[in-house]
Amino acid sequence: MKYEQFENDINAVQGIFPKLKIIKTDDEQFLSGELDIIDKESRLWDTYNIMIKGSPNYPNAFPKLFEVGDAFPKTADWHVYEKDDQSCCVDIPLNELILCKDGLNVVDYIQGFAIPYFANQTFRKQEGYYLYGEYSHGIFGKIQFYQSKLKAKNPLQLIEMFELIIKGYNPDRTAYCPFCKKTKFRKCHRESFRELFTVKELIFHDAINQLIPFFKRNPGYNLPTVI
Repeated sequence: MKYEQFENDINAVQGIFPKLKIIKTDDEQFLSGELDIIDKESRLWDTYNIMIKGSPNYPNAFPKLFEVGDAFPKTADWHVYEKDDQSCCVDIPLNELILCKDGLNVVDYIQGFAIPYFANQTFRKQEGYYLYGEYSHGIFGKIQFYQSKLKAKNPLQLIEMFELIIKGYNPDRTAYCPFCKKTKFRKCHRESFRELFTVKELIFHDAINQLIPFFKRNPGYNLPTVI
């Protein structure tokens, strides 16, 4: 089997999503079929033709999700990896790794991520925008993501937070936060620091290769409003 864990896990899907069938080829097994999007009043809102395939790092990374019915443009603006394999960009890679650090099975992925992704696409098709906003592309999306987790006051403080995360900063439970000053660290930044520590290598890469050079070129840059 190409992706053994994934191919074992998809056996549980049909009992919950009967419109998704297991397709077997010489190389792999994957899911293909229709996924219904149900609104809050339990009415059918939309239906998408999809495929879900295994990925090399599953279950510590999302499986590959594809929309195959031409329901929306296959471009980055519609959260599709247009320059790669045209799979759906369900979340930014950093957050995906955090969410999957303890493993994520296919059923939970469909319920928790694929369905909300397509519901958001339907909302955009009808209203022209994403209901809860969206991350920008490239470096600006990364800054938005980090800022949503850390809520830094300025770029210098954001970089200081990166340094502490990479070092595994974990003060005594009674210590005050070095950023909020009057709040205990465990009540503000501790959980975000712990989450981001799981991807510290990527934070180091982003900081050295993208964020620090960007902030040096743009000394007056204002961090974005938290999503």
